[in-house]
Amino acid sequence: MSQMPTVGQTVHYVSHGTPNGEYPSVCRAAIITEVSGYAPPEHADDDMQARCHLAVMNPTGMFFNEVDYGPQNVPGTWHWPESVDEPGQVEPEPEVWNPYRERAALVAYLAAVYPSAIVPNADPDEPNWPVIYVTTPQGQLSWHLSTADLDLFPHVPVLDADQSPAWDGHTTAEKYERLAALTRDVADL
Repeated sequence: MSQMPTVGQTVHYVSHGTPNGEYPSVCRAAIITEVSGYAPPEHADDDMQARCHLAVMNPTGMFFNEVDYGPQNVPGTWHWPESVDEPGQVEPEPEVWNPYRERAALVAYLAAVYPSAIVPNADPDEPNWPVIYVTTPQGQLSWHLSTADLDLFPHVPVLDADQSPAWDGHTTAEKYERLAALTRDVADL
């Protein structure tokens, strides 16, 4: 599963049901209200590791819970809605062009070429934006990443702040000067 959970997405929650079967385990509609933890899959066939706060909608009311992602039909977990091919089903809207996702794709390439690490909560001023540090021959480069783009970085380790490389204090201008120097080195200008 390459899709990353984000606040506001609709998912399915699998209820526990009752021990004696009076109420069976069933799928319920739920909305993600917070992403508590996320780790993209290491391999294409692996499942992601995601823990989310959900607002679960039942016929008799709502409940709120923190739940792990799991395969379909596992009680007490959430999963993406199954595909349904029924007459009258509305096709999803086409993806809108996103320049930040394009930038993230290029940064993902750099992170595959040079040693890199993603650090959640690295910037106390932007706690919801993980920071990627890329160590190059021209010096450190770093960017804030949208959590919606983390699926582009399965090849980059996610480190705790105490394990991460220290920010070297580079400015945005210095970062792009270093990137230009890398380009000159490769282009042999």
